[in-house]
Amino acid sequence: MREKSPPEEVYSKPSPDSPGQPDSDKRCFFFGKYKLQTVLALTFVSVVMLAVSLTWFVTIQTNQYAVSDLAGQIQDKVTDRIDDQISGYLKTPHLVNKFCSDSINLGHIDIHDSSGILFHFRELSLQFDSIEAICFGSQENGNYTIISRVGAPGLANGTERFYGVSNSLTNHSFIEYRLLPDGEVGEETLMIPEYDPRTRSWYQAAVEAEGPAWTPVYMWLEGVVSIDAVNPVYSDQGTLIGVMDTSLTLGGIGDFLHALNISENGEAFIIDRSGMLIAASSVSTPYKQVDDKLQRISAFECDEPVIHNITQFIYSGLGKDLNVSGRERFTIDINGGSQLVQVSPFKDSYGLDWLVVVVIPESDFTAKIQAHNKNTFFILLLSVIATIILCIILARHITRPVLAMNESAKALARGDFESWTKLDREDELGELSHSLKSMADHLRTMFTSLKSSEERYMSLFQASVDAVILCKHEYVVEINRAAEEMFSLSGKTATGKKISGLLDDIGPIISQMIEPLENAGQVQYDSRIITRVKNGYEQYLDIRVSGVTSDGENLSLVHIRDITMERRAIFSLAEKEALHEAYSRIEMILELLPDPVFVIDNNGMILFWNRAMEKITGHDSEEMIHNDYYTKIFSHYSMNRPLLIHLALNPELINDDLDPPVERSGEVLSSSYWVDTDGKMRYYSMIAAPLHDHDGRIFGAIESLRDITIRKQTEDALLVANKKLNLLSGITRHDIRNKILVSKSFLLILEEDESNPEKLSLINRIRRSMTDIEQLVEFSKTYQEIGQKAPEWQDVGTIFSRAANQVDIGNIMVQVSLSGVSVLCDPLFEKVCYNLVENAVRHGENLTKIEVHGTRTGAGYQIIVEDDGVGIPDDDKPYIFDKGFGKNTGFGLFLIREILSLSDITITENGRYGTGSRFEMDVPAGKFRVSTEEAENH
Repeated sequence: MREKSPPEEVYSKPSPDSPGQPDSDKRCFFFGKYKLQTVLALTFVSVVMLAVSLTWFVTIQTNQYAVSDLAGQIQDKVTDRIDDQISGYLKTPHLVNKFCSDSINLGHIDIHDSSGILFHFRELSLQFDSIEAICFGSQENGNYTIISRVGAPGLANGTERFYGVSNSLTNHSFIEYRLLPDGEVGEETLMIPEYDPRTRSWYQAAVEAEGPAWTPVYMWLEGVVSIDAVNPVYSDQGTLIGVMDTSLTLGGIGDFLHALNISENGEAFIIDRSGMLIAASSVSTPYKQVDDKLQRISAFECDEPVIHNITQFIYSGLGKDLNVSGRERFTIDINGGSQLVQVSPFKDSYGLDWLVVVVIPESDFTAKIQAHNKNTFFILLLSVIATIILCIILARHITRPVLAMNESAKALARGDFESWTKLDREDELGELSHSLKSMADHLRTMFTSLKSSEERYMSLFQASVDAVILCKHEYVVEINRAAEEMFSLSGKTATGKKISGLLDDIGPIISQMIEPLENAGQVQYDSRIITRVKNGYEQYLDIRVSGVTSDGENLSLVHIRDITMERRAIFSLAEKEALHEAYSRIEMILELLPDPVFVIDNNGMILFWNRAMEKITGHDSEEMIHNDYYTKIFSHYSMNRPLLIHLALNPELINDDLDPPVERSGEVLSSSYWVDTDGKMRYYSMIAAPLHDHDGRIFGAIESLRDITIRKQTEDALLVANKKLNLLSGITRHDIRNKILVSKSFLLILEEDESNPEKLSLINRIRRSMTDIEQLVEFSKTYQEIGQKAPEWQDVGTIFSRAANQVDIGNIMVQVSLSGVSVLCDPLFEKVCYNLVENAVRHGENLTKIEVHGTRTGAGYQIIVEDDGVGIPDDDKPYIFDKGFGKNTGFGLFLIREILSLSDITITENGRYGTGSRFEMDVPAGKFRVSTEEAENH
């Protein structure tokens, strides 16, 4: 054994760069450069600063969220109030129209009585202050009656009423009169010749809407902004009687917005989808004077900056083009101030579509919050300063006893177990000092017992029955007596040598196991069981390598145990159990098989006879097992020949003279033939194969039988029927063609007599009928061939190009943009391509181009055939794939669908009538393949 280092070396202080320095020391090396007092103070201060920063951040974020939430609630409330006010305000003119229309239909108002209409309209005008005018235009004769607050230019004062009329008495000129307070007609104020309300936009708008509607917003010359509610009046028979028109002033909406309390500086305005201003809380009159004319104000050109900038932002900034569909909020900066904006659409059932905008300056909420944040900041700053002072005092209090213990620990590291400064404290540091003093006393005792422990270890090391080897960096340090005996090796010879060159072929394996453990740098473990041949016998060795540490050095402890006897016992037991379990499972499976199965050995003795064999032979398994007279039970052959199971044991007996023939696939033999069973002929399918043991030797054979009489009879019947039908169809088509040929010959003779035009017309009809018969015969031949041959892979581009060459396309361009795309389809796929091209050429009329291309879909691949012809009418599309539908034979598209359906390919037509047809063939997954990059791109 090596000599142990003196105890003082255990406490030698490692250098910072020493290989044995723990990772934790390296991770703390940065903090180790500073005194503990400094580290503690900085740590405490950092924690406090982090807490203060997070508190400040959360405060700011909470305030911002509160501002946004409060503003949103106010905006929602204001918007709801505006919506309710507008809805109620705008109902009035439609109620007036409804009242007047019902009165007309009920006969309470006579549309031919101008004075009666005057009375009703004046009463309604006096009752509703928001109504600017009420009028009615007759559809029958163009009569027109109106009561209005606005008369001829310059006469309106808001309190008077004006009466206008146009009828046959006025020669259909519009004459306006001032109404006196008692309702009598006063002086004439205006006359417009040839006035017909039926030509006016408000009248035509009502007729086109066929119900209540709004006219666009407009202005009276007196500066009144109005909108008209129009309603066509129909008789009980649905005949148009005329149109009611009630003009509503929008000044009431503006007054409401002016009186609305939003916030200290909040605003609200309403615009239409074109950006024209309807009303605003900050604008008294929504119009301006230009060249002595009054014009409505556009929100884009409004002098009020809030309205102007927000409308511009909605139009361009949000990219909405004023098409706002729901309530939307955003923030916009105007003149250095942040504005919280909510835009909400307002619509009614009569076609009105406006935008309601509510604007609240963020400064209305943030003034008090900013003052609160300032006070909070100063409080937090004072808290940080006070905390820093307390942290410095606390760090000094903690580190003073630690420094005293550090000096005592240094003395202990030098081996001085007596010099220990005792701390007279009752806290944790005092307990730590007492514990370190006790540790020093224990160390003295431990070093004394270390030598005796080493001697005890050596005795155990040498007494182990397992081979034990101690290595350092793959070099042998110690080897016990068991290892010397196991590998016929001397300890003196092995010590100091590389283990890879010792222990025969075991040494390199141990070397491979040691290398990763030493590189790991910590305690590790590896175990392997290897096999080797010693003295002609197989030997199993259990090798275990453990990484250990001694005096700061990484060593490897190798244990080697001979487990040959244990292994052999385990293998023997496992093999017996596996064989028994496998035999039981196989026996159960064969026993329960519905097909008859039996097994024989090389001598022909029966080893197994399942229940199905008992049922068809009438002999149970107890009677048959270990007997060989089964050949007397089955009279399978009319001639003397071996059974299929015998041929499996003796394949040399198989020859071409056997009837029925025997099919062979490797060692498996199969055959099918009729068997006479109790006087009944049954058709059996039989299969047999030899059985091998684990060494590959044949020890017997197995045969299985299956009664397929019904399937055989069905197949034979179908085969005979198909042959008869094909023969009949071929003969019939041949005879029909011959008859048609003879008939056409007679028609040629009849056509030579041109004296009777009617007879020639009948001959042409007969000739066309015969042509149709020929096409029907050809269709039956093609339809008969569908499904006769197995599907095959066909290149779509090649097939389409070849089919196009077979059609007389003239100057039509056929562009096939498919390359490398193949489909698994019936060989008649070329007929599909031909019919699609021929159909487009025949029916396309002004056709100039046919294009074939394809693309991948989620379910597979889509082949598209489209042209620029006349297309297919929408009414015909559901029937174009039906048999007999079409302008020619009516079979082309029907055959296409039938041929494609055999491969689960569907076809639809999705073109637009007038621009061309578009046939789409959807190929499912597994029925197509793409072999080139070019096809992928398409």
